[in-house]
Amino acid sequence: MKTQKILNMKNLINRLVIGAVALLLLPSCSGFLDTVPSNATSKETAFLTIRDAGLAINGVYWGLKRDDYYGGPMQMMGDNRGDDLQPRNSSSGFSSDLYAFRYTSENLTNWGIWNRCYNTIMKVNEILWAWEAIPVVGANETAQKNDIKGQALALRAFSHFDVVRSYGYPFLKDNGQSLGAVLLDRTVTPAEALEIPRSTVSETYAFILADIQEALPLLFKPSTLTEAQAVANPAQDLPGKRGKVNYWGAKMLQARVYLYMGQWENAYNAAREVIAESPYRLASNSDYLTYWQTQGGSETIFELLVGIGAEDMDSNNNYSALYAQLWHASNGRGTLIPTQDWLDLMDEDPDDVRGKVISVGDGASGSTWLRKFPGTDGRDFSHNDPRIFRLAETYLIAAEAALASGRQAEADTYLDAIRKRANPENPTITCTLDDILKERRKEFIGEGHRFFDMMRLGKTITRKGGFHFATEIYEAPESYDWNYYKVVLPISRSTRLIYPLLAQNPGYTN
Repeated sequence: MKTQKILNMKNLINRLVIGAVALLLLPSCSGFLDTVPSNATSKETAFLTIRDAGLAINGVYWGLKRDDYYGGPMQMMGDNRGDDLQPRNSSSGFSSDLYAFRYTSENLTNWGIWNRCYNTIMKVNEILWAWEAIPVVGANETAQKNDIKGQALALRAFSHFDVVRSYGYPFLKDNGQSLGAVLLDRTVTPAEALEIPRSTVSETYAFILADIQEALPLLFKPSTLTEAQAVANPAQDLPGKRGKVNYWGAKMLQARVYLYMGQWENAYNAAREVIAESPYRLASNSDYLTYWQTQGGSETIFELLVGIGAEDMDSNNNYSALYAQLWHASNGRGTLIPTQDWLDLMDEDPDDVRGKVISVGDGASGSTWLRKFPGTDGRDFSHNDPRIFRLAETYLIAAEAALASGRQAEADTYLDAIRKRANPENPTITCTLDDILKERRKEFIGEGHRFFDMMRLGKTITRKGGFHFATEIYEAPESYDWNYYKVVLPISRSTRLIYPLLAQNPGYTN
């Protein structure tokens, strides 16, 4: 009997840890909700110890940093469709196709974000299904058990958020009445999956916020930077470890969600709490460049650990190879370069430390490169830890939300912190929304924000002159806003053949 329990536990752990790989290998006829039914084992035998549950949640993080999600494509969704980065030439593969909006429901090769998000969600739901029966000994393990549930809920909210902002129109366009995500709060059988339609954007955001709200009181809440920066140990998955979502990461996600919804008061309060009460601190002007080479920096609220042997569960350590090669000039492998518009923006202040990530190419390439991601902790450029949430974003959320809710002085103060970190000689200004968006452009290039920032506010992106070639080569629009149908991704045709209730986004033919 004991042997059978161990086998059952190993079966679930293996599904959670390596299931992400299996999804990449599924034939085109497989559905995005395919999963082994949870009733293949019992709740009581799913996890024999708290350590087993910790290994399972590590398997969820493993999927987030793959090269079909935050190993590059998710950031490219926000940068390649904007006006700050563009492919070096028109034959740069995926980056060129994305830059030029060359995607249709038939183009299935590079659109793994939908599948990856739902793979993550289904793995989380299996953990939540078995969570109540996780055995614990003492108060410490009870806290760990609660933290695992909090992480699972936060990661489920996080993945639903990426689905809705990639495949759903911005909330403020129609108050969230357009098509959003397929909402999954439990594991489902293949038969049940066929009956689940897409919810609206508004319903999706409500679902996300409910998950975050449930997660917050369960999550570890570090009070010192030392606690927040502790080295992760996947064998035990203790709360508060670096590379995991803690209370402040979930609160940061909440602030970003409220920002996307235009709920300014709520966004302001969430962001202000992180700034005022969390242990994180902005990297100084003198430390800014080395910050990008450091794992667990003082302003990193949530990052994905890459290339650290066993913690990666992959001896090849190449989770961020695509992520780095896209943005690094070494050996000519970089395929993305800053646009002339962005370079001109940085030229406005030669003393802005953020401009020092620019490197002018040699005579052979003749390009100006973005060297923002040089490799973490002395590793080579193919190992960069994606920073998902940084304190700098929290300041800029607070500034934007304060301005929109009539708090001019507070908006000025929060923006001033970012401007003076960039250049201590910058004067304090009475800021406008354009000033805040300009700082976001300078601060977040390569991190996947620009396109989403402009679309969530109904702004127009214009790409002309400089190095831009999309309009000449691919007949892509020179200017577009949230009314252009391709600002949302299509649901793949093969997925919709399996799930007939899954409505396609407007403008796509099938």
